[in-house]
Amino acid sequence: MTLFEYLAIAFSLVFSFAAMRLIAGLPFATRPGRRYWVHLVMVCGHLATTVAVFWALWSFHAATWTLARFALALANPALIFLNACTLIPEDSSAIESWRNYYYAVRQRYFIGVAAWALVLAGSATVLLRMPWSHPARLAQAWWLAFGLAGAVSSSERVHSALALSAIAIGLAIALTIIMQPGAIAP
Repeated sequence: MTLFEYLAIAFSLVFSFAAMRLIAGLPFATRPGRRYWVHLVMVCGHLATTVAVFWALWSFHAATWTLARFALALANPALIFLNACTLIPEDSSAIESWRNYYYAVRQRYFIGVAAWALVLAGSATVLLRMPWSHPARLAQAWWLAFGLAGAVSSSERVHSALALSAIAIGLAIALTIIMQPGAIAP
């Protein structure tokens, strides 16, 4: 077993916790009369992001590892997990209106997305020595802008546009950058 394979166990566990939280909340978030389509898109998008970022983790297999680099890399799935916990609370059955819940936690969620984008850019720089001209930097910049826009706006129109753009950008990222494991490595 290589050092990366050993460390990937920790990454895998945190990604799994995030995916389980999101999947466990789906039956509650889809209940008729309670669901809110923007929240549902964010939950499904966050689940897809969890899978995609785990898939892209292979790019770190050749990195030089230290405790500090491991902590930086582990911050990525940790923020994904924290954002999943924000979108789907522990007691999802108690939520009467996912619309009200979404707007109550939206600022915390989107600040978390912006923080994740910064950690993503930082880990790509430190661990992969990714140049700033790499196409993956566009995705990182988009996630940062997405997080900041969602955090500062409480407008339903803005959040509807963010949800639709998340679908479009998520598909574009999936089809261009992360089709092959390790594709983001320089």
